[in-house]
Amino acid sequence: MRTVVAVVGVLFVSCGGSSDAPPDEPTTTNGGEVTSSGVRAREPHEIPRAPGVWEEMSHDEKGRFMAEAVVPYMRELFREYDPEAYASFGCATCHGPDMSAREFAMPSTGLLALHPSGSDEQRAVVAEQPRMTRFMFNHVVPAMRTMLGQPELDPATGEGFSCYTCHPHAE
Repeated sequence: MRTVVAVVGVLFVSCGGSSDAPPDEPTTTNGGEVTSSGVRAREPHEIPRAPGVWEEMSHDEKGRFMAEAVVPYMRELFREYDPEAYASFGCATCHGPDMSAREFAMPSTGLLALHPSGSDEQRAVVAEQPRMTRFMFNHVVPAMRTMLGQPELDPATGEGFSCYTCHPHAE
């Protein structure tokens, strides 16, 4: 399981909308429009939204929303991307194996630390794993941002939802 989480973490590198992220160019299949990351295009209304302001919700309210809405939505999204790798998708996929001890705090110690956008290390990962990078950048980040009601990252202030909301910074 840690390997799957590490692979996801390695590829979740397009923080802050870096131009280093490959574009998500749609391709057509018999099943309808599918993005180049292999996931069908989704309508925004399909994404569940937190029932309140995330920062004001209690730990129990957040946990219920995660269990009832976020995990099922993300499980479907990740399994659509790679059914075998994400067959056992669950809370620990993102929150890590020590999630309970850490009270589900993010960024997760179970995800790989990411290099800054534009760095040579980040560019290398994008070049090695363009499909996963597109998936994370074009599907996972926007969906999580929408579900939690968070603003897009403002590069000038460093405020808002980004890859670093879930992943620690590489040193």
